[in-house]
Amino acid sequence: MQQHEFTIFLDRQPSEDDYDRLFEAGFDDSVAGVESGRGVIHVARQATDLPSALHSAIADAGKAGFRVIGVQDEDLVSLKTIAQRVGKTYEALRLIACGKRGPGNFPPPVGADGWALYSWTSVANWFSAHGVSVPAQEERAAFLAAADHLIKARALVEQADYDKLDDCTRLVAA
Repeated sequence: MQQHEFTIFLDRQPSEDDYDRLFEAGFDDSVAGVESGRGVIHVARQATDLPSALHSAIADAGKAGFRVIGVQDEDLVSLKTIAQRVGKTYEALRLIACGKRGPGNFPPPVGADGWALYSWTSVANWFSAHGVSVPAQEERAAFLAAADHLIKARALVEQADYDKLDDCTRLVAA
């Protein structure tokens, strides 16, 4: 067994009564609290692998009356961060991102509203495919980013009262 550390986001802030309930549900290896106005649990869990540790934390949150709505990951990065990671200047990377330099088809930003944030996983794969050495893509980081997207997708499907969850599941498996 290995110790796996990650942070999960909850559907609400824990109240004073919730802390005992969280401990009794299995979070004796964790610290629950409120950060930036939202409920979080910093987990340090013994498990055979990261997926098992995350799955058990999600189940334990449910036992305590919470719903996990996200997993903290560091997949979303700015062009400045990408430039630092790949050893290029910001301006060189900006030109690559807008298609004025390089082979083209740079991954599009995943954020909007005036902020261009990129998926580090997608960008690292793009650079690797074009022969640029990047820091080793951590399997852990990629898994947490995917888990976060899937948890958020599940919430969207449920909020829409969409009765064809199996259709969405098949999209992931395709």
